[in-house]
Amino acid sequence: MTVRLAGFQLLSAELPARLRDTVDAEINAAFSVAGVVGVSTAPAPPPGTAPAYALGGTIQRDGATIRVISRLVNERSGTTLWSHTFDYDGNEVSRIPRHIAVDAGNVVRCGLFGASTYDKPLPDAVLRDYMQFCEGHWNPNLQDGRKALVPAQRVVAAVPDFSWDWAAVAGGYWKVSRSTDDRRIAEAARASGREAADRAVAIDPRNSEALYIKSMVVDRHDWIGREALLKRALAARRLDCGCEYHQYGWMLVNVGRTAEALEELHRANDMLALYVHTPLTLADALVTAGKPGEAIAFYDAAIDLAPDAAFAKRLTSYKAMDSRDTALLADPALPLPTQLRAALLEGERALASADPAARAHAVQTLLALEERQQWEAVPKLLADLGANHEAFLVASRIATTREYPGPSLFWDRSLRSTLSDPGFPAVARQLGLLDYWKTGRTRPDVCNEKQAPPFCSMI
Repeated sequence: MTVRLAGFQLLSAELPARLRDTVDAEINAAFSVAGVVGVSTAPAPPPGTAPAYALGGTIQRDGATIRVISRLVNERSGTTLWSHTFDYDGNEVSRIPRHIAVDAGNVVRCGLFGASTYDKPLPDAVLRDYMQFCEGHWNPNLQDGRKALVPAQRVVAAVPDFSWDWAAVAGGYWKVSRSTDDRRIAEAARASGREAADRAVAIDPRNSEALYIKSMVVDRHDWIGREALLKRALAARRLDCGCEYHQYGWMLVNVGRTAEALEELHRANDMLALYVHTPLTLADALVTAGKPGEAIAFYDAAIDLAPDAAFAKRLTSYKAMDSRDTALLADPALPLPTQLRAALLEGERALASADPAARAHAVQTLLALEERQQWEAVPKLLADLGANHEAFLVASRIATTREYPGPSLFWDRSLRSTLSDPGFPAVARQLGLLDYWKTGRTRPDVCNEKQAPPFCSMI
């Protein structure tokens, strides 16, 4: 499957003429990893009657923003299959080509890869809806991913034997389950997602997208079932996005197999480095593994891929907390709750001073934060300050109530002492970890260390 680069027309005279060529080069680079969907720079579509897809659009200045309209067109029929308007910061013209390659490239790759799995060309109207699914599915703002469900449902209504779109329906339900605070709605969405994934696999047993998405809508603590599905996905058809490696890597982080997780997450990043959550997850895993220095480059890569300034600032705040960079943490432009920022800075300063009174006060300040402000950095800092049991209690609440970071929080180097807390085995059992380790005959990395925590003897 190939998409022809039809070029982006510059509609504002003050934009640099080289911008058009730079956009083409960035898109070409985004598709350069060997995969199903490739790009062509030919001046015209190839001869024949099969659908011929072209990506192009316009770029113009609109006040303080640069407005980009991207379009995917079937050159045989003249039908616009997908069009979207993106507004970027007008002061960052040099970054526009990368933004287009990321924002348009991920959607187009998703749509044409899916279309390539069907045994005949999808009708324009069907592919148009499938492209709308892809736009929602690949939206970096995960809360907006629920918008992917309705267009995916329209596709299966029109083409019920299209396995990849049943996977899309499953993906839509997955995003719905992640965007609601209503547990009943979330559970119903996850159940519908599993049903849709099963329909996809019944049609095409090699549908790796359906398999990995189903792994995301099984019971949150069913690590055995999740791993089995992800391994099937890895053994089936390879995805251009590396999503199966990404999700398997994060699952391994959650069960404490961090070294193996890093291998999978590096592989995912090698396949699709131009999606903000790919390097971000790798950075988080590196921090968990006690390699914050290595994580910085991947946080920076994620920040560079952020779709807007607000998103970039949120990622910068994560980087500040995980890298323990107090100068960055103190930046008032970062979107951190005032009390949380102050408590973290007090804790870091107390830690550096080694003053027992200052440490004790910092611990009380961290514990006084409202629960909704006790982010993952709080239990880590509590443990570093010597409040191990308090750190365990806060970490347990986070791990058992929040899907992200989930149990991965416990494997952070700063929280190593909490694994010896008498209450940890019960929490590990509640999280499904003990059953996973015993049934699968695996062990978290920490149990291979010389002074392994007491719970390791229970595996």
